[in-house]
Amino acid sequence: MKVELTLLRNVSEAVLMGATGSPDQFAQRLGISRRFLYVVLGYLKTEFDAPIAYSRSRETFYYTKEWEFYIGDLTRLRKEFIKGVLMGLEFLKIVE
Repeated sequence: MKVELTLLRNVSEAVLMGATGSPDQFAQRLGISRRFLYVVLGYLKTEFDAPIAYSRSRETFYYTKEWEFYIGDLTRLRKEFIKGVLMGLEFLKIVE
C-alpha cells in the first residue's frame, strides 16, 4: 500500500499533540475521508508499531505510550554503514 510520508507525518504530529478532534473532524482537516483516516492509522499501527488509541471523552487520538514517527536520512545511514564496514576491513588487515 502506498501512503505519503507527509500524510503519515501530519497524522503522527497531530496525534502527538493530542488535539485531533473526532475522527470526522480529523479526516476533514487532513483532506481525506474518515475511512482512509482509519487506513492510515492502521498502517501506522501495523507497519510502525504506533500505539495509537482514541479517547471518546477527550475526543482525540493519542499515543498510549511514548512513541515517535521518524524516517531518517537513509543516504546518510548508508554512507556511515559503508564507512564502518570499510574501517572494519582495514582493521582486519592490520590485525592479520
